[in-house]
Amino acid sequence: MENEQVNKNWDYVMKNYSYLLNVYRNKYILVVHSVVVGSFDNYQSAANEGIKNYGINSGFLVQYITEKEPTNIVVSALL
Repeated sequence: MENEQVNKNWDYVMKNYSYLLNVYRNKYILVVHSVVVGSFDNYQSAANEGIKNYGINSGFLVQYITEKEPTNIVVSALL
């Protein structure tokens, strides 16, 4: 469920990037259930807000909005 929600949030950002760029240029946005619920000056503040209000496993997305094409980096570690 978590990955599915992250993917939905990512799709929302990609489909609405022009609008988001006009409103949130050079900000980190917090996206929950395909809704921007906040904008922040740094990643840590956005992530902390997401964890505090929605939980670590809620599938929220933090995305930096800039004119450069956004990237999505997924890191997986094997123990």
